[in-house]
Amino acid sequence: MRSIKFLSLLGFVASSAIVTSAQDHESLTDGSTFRDCRTCPEMLVIPAGTFMKGSPQDEPGRSDDRRNHDEDDLEGPGGSQVQVSVRRFALGVFEITNREFQAFVEDSGYEMPGGCWALLYGDGTWNRYPEATWKNLGRPFEDAEPASCIHWDAARAYARWLSLRTGASYRLPTESEFEYALRAGSSTRYHFGDDQEDLCRFGNVRDASFNTIYPGVPTLQCDDGYATLAPVGQFQPNAFGIYDMTGNVWEWLADCYEPSYANAPTDGSALLADSCEARSLRGGSWSYDLSSLRSADRSDDPVDALFDTLGFRVARDLDVAVALAPDWDLRVYEDRERGFSFLYPARLERSGDGSNLAFAESPKDISYIEDVPYIAVSVTKNETSATANSLAEALAKSLKGEVVASKQSILQDGVTDATEIVVDWRHAGTERLLRSTSLSIVIGDQRVSVRLTKGPSSDWADLKQLLYTLRVH
Repeated sequence: MRSIKFLSLLGFVASSAIVTSAQDHESLTDGSTFRDCRTCPEMLVIPAGTFMKGSPQDEPGRSDDRRNHDEDDLEGPGGSQVQVSVRRFALGVFEITNREFQAFVEDSGYEMPGGCWALLYGDGTWNRYPEATWKNLGRPFEDAEPASCIHWDAARAYARWLSLRTGASYRLPTESEFEYALRAGSSTRYHFGDDQEDLCRFGNVRDASFNTIYPGVPTLQCDDGYATLAPVGQFQPNAFGIYDMTGNVWEWLADCYEPSYANAPTDGSALLADSCEARSLRGGSWSYDLSSLRSADRSDDPVDALFDTLGFRVARDLDVAVALAPDWDLRVYEDRERGFSFLYPARLERSGDGSNLAFAESPKDISYIEDVPYIAVSVTKNETSATANSLAEALAKSLKGEVVASKQSILQDGVTDATEIVVDWRHAGTERLLRSTSLSIVIGDQRVSVRLTKGPSSDWADLKQLLYTLRVH
């Protein structure tokens, strides 16, 4: 889908609750935590380093692995370990929760299918239930539990939505990043050591609690207190300060799955291919075999797989410039029929007239401009650049303004050229001097125009950059 995206919100300070700036991100110490917005997932800075990916041939649990792959190729060529270097990045402190995933679904209109495989009736067997979805799994829906029954495409879509919302580069972790962050400097069977009975201290696993509703299934003797899913953050973190890397839900990763590491990158990046029959999973879950909880263990599923044990967490690049963003309560408006989306403050209201194919705007309230810019987005049939100019001037007039000056230019970024219209005008009621900037981009036979209004103060150059983040893909 071709979409119009605000990829970053630059420079405008809307309140005292401001996310960390690009410069601050660069200076964050290893192990520091941050959020890119109030409701964004908490992220932790993982230091760069080198580690041995995989496990020794004789590690306990390898022969108990649930998959039918050749054991010699399960975790590396010939069963050997592979040295991998991982660059500095940020990783979610917790798995993405139901509350966080719900915000994405509501903002984007993303439709999650039913037909999830689940253990609904306490008989210890997996069945596919047409009515089972990520929100309906036969138990109370808890905001703080990890979102499960999530397929790979939805996990990737969440990361892209988060990037759109914050201007940062969010994605799914790679296999190497996950194992590196899970191990946190360890080389033992588990990140905390070799004793599997200690698993109950560090994650939600198949244990004595599991046996209370699924009797007769082999479990650990320890008790983690949760028979099925647990809210995130209930157990001890690993040495890096990351929670639930072991157990709770399997976590989708960016890599195309291959049984062997023979062709896998050694720079920490994902193994990619033109087509992937399956994507990699790590971390084990609350209901799977104990061997899946080893630090080196891995699994795979098709991208459309829906199991009550499949979830995810996000990673974030730190070497991509991120601008200072206002801590708005943002929403994403998506028009799938016409193929575009844009961000707006939560107060944005939709309206329109016969000349617009689509139209959305903030309330026409001058006092509102004191806090955040007035925003209007319209999609019309393409005519000429004069259309953009008239729209910009019409905006000023609709706000009871008298145009003082206007100019037009073309912004070029090597991707999409945008017509920029800047109109200075004076509000008739308050005599405030305001500036409306419009960016207008042609997509096929349609013209998409985005207009912002605010006073021409010292931060206006940054506000103009906010507009210039408009891109067409």
